[in-house]
Amino acid sequence: MSSKKNSRVADRSGQSTIELILLLSAISSFAILIVQGFRKYDLAGVVTRPLTTSFKYTYQYGHPDARGFDDPDGPKMHPRVVGGDPTNLRIFINPRSQ
Repeated sequence: MSSKKNSRVADRSGQSTIELILLLSAISSFAILIVQGFRKYDLAGVVTRPLTTSFKYTYQYGHPDARGFDDPDGPKMHPRVVGGDPTNLRIFINPRSQ
């Protein structure tokens, strides 16, 4: 009886190795598809575009459509631009009592 039990265990000895190989191949295939997608569709540029455009201008000037004196478009919606566009008006209130 013990010989039958040992033979069944011996039949399954490579199962975990095969499962591991299949799992690694599935994970590596998925990783390759993601890398190809980043290269083909320029996903890295799509993901970082808000950081390099609207977030940059929002942080620098307080508005995503604002441009400064050093930008190629010239000053637009900048708080210190004098004259011109009536949308440039901004009022800065100091909440501290003097």
